[in-house]
Amino acid sequence: MAKKEKIYTYRNGKKVYLKKEPNTFVVRALPAKLKEMGITDDAQQVSSASTKVKVSAGRLDEEMAKLRENLTTHHAYTIEGEETSFLITDRIVVTFRQPVSHEDLSNFMAKYALMLKRKYSDREFLFQLTDDTGMNPVKLVVLITETEKETVELCEHDLNHEIKPTNVNIPVDPNYMQQWHLHQRLTDAEFDARSSSNCEAAWNLLNHFGSSDVVIGVTDDGCKLDHPDFDSAGKFKSWGYMSGLNLMHRDAIGAVPSGMYQSGSNHGTSCCGVIGAEVDAVLTVGAAPGCKLLPIKWESSGASLYISDDKLFTVLDFLADKVDVISNSWGSSPHGNYASIVVNKIKQLAVTGGRRGKGIVFLWAAGNENCPINYSGTQNIPYTQGYAQRSDGSWYWSGVNTSKRFSHNLGSVPGVMFVAALASNAKRSHYSNYGTDIAISAPSSNVHEYYRLSVQGLGITTTTGNSPLFENDFGGTSSATPLVAGIAGLVISANPNLTAFEVISILQRTASKDLNMNGYQRTPPTSYDPDTSWDISPVAPFDSGAFSDQGFADGTWSPWFGFGRVDAHDAVAEALSLTGGGSQSESAIVKESTPGLAIPDNNATGVTDEIVVSETGLLNSVKVEVDITHTYIGDLIVSLISPANTKVDLHNRNGGSKDDLKTTFDLQNTAALSFLNGQQIQGTWRLAISDNARIDTGNLNSWKLHLGVSAQTMIEKTDAPALRIPDNDPVGVERLITVSETGTVNEIELDLDITHTYIGDLIVNLASPGGTTVNLHKKTGGTTDNLIKTYSIGNTPKLSDLKGETVNGNWKLHVSDNLSRDTGKLNQWTIRILTN
Repeated sequence: MAKKEKIYTYRNGKKVYLKKEPNTFVVRALPAKLKEMGITDDAQQVSSASTKVKVSAGRLDEEMAKLRENLTTHHAYTIEGEETSFLITDRIVVTFRQPVSHEDLSNFMAKYALMLKRKYSDREFLFQLTDDTGMNPVKLVVLITETEKETVELCEHDLNHEIKPTNVNIPVDPNYMQQWHLHQRLTDAEFDARSSSNCEAAWNLLNHFGSSDVVIGVTDDGCKLDHPDFDSAGKFKSWGYMSGLNLMHRDAIGAVPSGMYQSGSNHGTSCCGVIGAEVDAVLTVGAAPGCKLLPIKWESSGASLYISDDKLFTVLDFLADKVDVISNSWGSSPHGNYASIVVNKIKQLAVTGGRRGKGIVFLWAAGNENCPINYSGTQNIPYTQGYAQRSDGSWYWSGVNTSKRFSHNLGSVPGVMFVAALASNAKRSHYSNYGTDIAISAPSSNVHEYYRLSVQGLGITTTTGNSPLFENDFGGTSSATPLVAGIAGLVISANPNLTAFEVISILQRTASKDLNMNGYQRTPPTSYDPDTSWDISPVAPFDSGAFSDQGFADGTWSPWFGFGRVDAHDAVAEALSLTGGGSQSESAIVKESTPGLAIPDNNATGVTDEIVVSETGLLNSVKVEVDITHTYIGDLIVSLISPANTKVDLHNRNGGSKDDLKTTFDLQNTAALSFLNGQQIQGTWRLAISDNARIDTGNLNSWKLHLGVSAQTMIEKTDAPALRIPDNDPVGVERLITVSETGTVNEIELDLDITHTYIGDLIVNLASPGGTTVNLHKKTGGTTDNLIKTYSIGNTPKLSDLKGETVNGNWKLHVSDNLSRDTGKLNQWTIRILTN
């Protein structure tokens, strides 16, 4: 009898042996859809679009064949020798050894009947199999890996992952990976990681995407309120639009939501997206997806906004007690000076205004004219791009307008930040205004102000009102400003006790100064403009971006970047430290090993070194320093394995032919380290290193662990009453969990297990010992069976209302059934509280 061949595929260039799960398959459809099709077997959703289904013995082939007629269906696999699921999709990721031409890419796609879904770089692509591919993804990955070695470096599955980290999940919104201004994941020749604002790392520190209590105001040309990236209940705290001298706010008689948007006016919708587009797997993500928005629409025509001092005062008066931050992506050059009523109003609101009465953070775009904000001298400095438009829409060179004086009287107002733009290569964006009163810079697009030179820089991906409802080329200081507004919202989410001035100080003193200080060449002459001596910006004393000591309390300052590039991670960490919680640990433990281990060449097993930690405590932060000598670091895979056996890849065959890996891995450059937060530090920590290609060799000289230990305590209590819930009775049932420990709430989770045949009947509330009630579930879910779910601040932002409350006392869970017929019972509930 022939020996049965083992099933295998490849992952990260290594062979992985698989085992088919008995009587189980994965189908691209959600459980509700399958239920409509009459499939009532054990179904578990495993991604935003797929479900794992387990059928009774003997029915697997029949059910899969039936579903394959209409839906993509695969066997379910586990890794051989483990219980770990290997959740394949009908998509593969291919990394070519060299940049691939359009012709070669087309030939590759035709050879395997693939559809191109996404280009990550000029070597990395996502493909989708078609019916004509003729084989399943497992066989295709093997075929390409083993037969295309000359041209393909890696071929692997676009796996679904079953992950339950202690921190936020990475957004799966389709355009998120292109949003380089939020994270450091993008691979692109024009992206320097120093340009990213590190919002993703900040979310991991917070363990959520911003508090729904925080409200960010946006004044612009409107907002498309029904945009799918803003469609959660309560996303807009309010809204309003100017009509003549009157502000028609949401609660005013005659106000209509349609008044907030006019076709073609999409600037404000994009700004709102940069701030707060939701994490909902729809389109894009903002800097503070969990925070609320309050947009105000100015009357406008084309690119012109109609704003008077009186109208501005009216809007400020309305927003005075409703917002924490106001973002204004508009202005004028060479002058932008407002009446004293406006200036005095802003001064007042910056100190005592806002939703919390602690002041409003005011943010203004510095402008896109490549000129100073405030300046007086003898030089004629351009402040226009030099082109004019004819009535037929064509453009012609009309020459730049210049001025010797530039003035903006809000620049000197305490509580106001002017925001400059930084390109994706970490240089000043060519168009960005500069000089006195620049407070901070933030990542945005890049373009030559006078449209004569090609300059490096990626656009910003965010929302827009036009189909397909997102764009990839938003930019200017118009995009940099709402990004800082969103990050200010995260800082306030981390510590709502901060005043507006304290928020500004945190943003400024934590801003990164590790930037590209190179300038740009002067505008070249052309036949229509042979003398370009007019191009003199940036002018002295602002002709260098270097940081210098100007006597500011928040550190050194640059006329191009202000106090630096906004850093969401470091700002949130600083805000948390001022609460006594968060990433700033009560204590730090440092352990080092110097094994001098030789790393075997072309050996996937590699070597492992251990550091034993005898101390106890919950991990709050981790850094790993490694010193590896090697003649080709692109051969290496380096992983950290915690005592709980959680594996985090630190380095995965990148860096190519570079020598030696001597670096520090931390949350900013390796976000997956956040998955270790909350774990017990005691035990054996392992560093695993493997060399995965021939010829080059090296050694692990030393490695060092920096473990930040939280002073917080985890409390976990469970009640398992198996109590019947009375049908159609709003009184329902109530259960108590008594917490005898002391302390205040920093984070909270609740596991709920209710069996019920129609969860749309149910209302579930949690009440704290202090009397705060949080609704967890309110008659949603329709006909779905069973409410088995973990509620956290990440998916239930109202739980953040409990932060700071005492944990001691009775925690009450109230469950009621509010319609007749369907019934159920409360099986069990568990409350987990991380205390300060």
